[in-house]
Amino acid sequence: MEKECLHCKKIYKIQRIDAIYCSRSCRQMAYMLRKAAAAKTISSNEILSGGNQITTKIQPEKSMTETPIFIKTAQKYINHDSRFLQKIRLETVDNDKLLALNKCLKTHQDIHNYWIGQRLRCLIECLLLFSEANLTPVTDLMELCNAFTYLRKSIHYQSMNEIFPYKTVIENLNYKLKTLCLKCKKNEQIKFRMQEKDKIELIVVRYELAQFFRKEKFSQLNFE
Repeated sequence: MEKECLHCKKIYKIQRIDAIYCSRSCRQMAYMLRKAAAAKTISSNEILSGGNQITTKIQPEKSMTETPIFIKTAQKYINHDSRFLQKIRLETVDNDKLLALNKCLKTHQDIHNYWIGQRLRCLIECLLLFSEANLTPVTDLMELCNAFTYLRKSIHYQSMNEIFPYKTVIENLNYKLKTLCLKCKKNEQIKFRMQEKDKIELIVVRYELAQFFRKEKFSQLNFE
């Protein structure tokens, strides 16, 4: 059985007796046209109700431009130097340690100096990291202390060049960590902090060591 589509007027074979459109798209288009016509009628005509004249209008959609847009204006960055950074810069002016370290790594014993320097940088990185943490497990500090002790007892430490510039740093850190661990051995965690001059010294030493040794994880190094 054939029938004329109510929308496109095309003759088509019907599948259902109550079908009035030839396809789904025609049914959708007819619906859209009815919706548009209804909106136009409401917005332009007057509707009479109960003898009173009532005018109904469709409120136009708000334009995106009507919504207030707050745009952050780029502000020029002003560098505020700190006393702490100034002290670090003053300590890095002297290149004597860098020259001495460079000389150590060029001698026939450079393997020993490199072994010590690489592990010293790792230990200093750990100490600086602990100094920024809220709480540090005492067992972690003990592990660092043991690492310093093993390092000092190693064949590499005994064989390193006499002009290696950080021997005193290693000895002082080992002593201070031992003292701290004995004092806090009954605690599980402590707030590990350093005096300003000690922290500045470690930051400077880390900077100098970074010129020669790459950063390594503590778990990947052997200290014996």
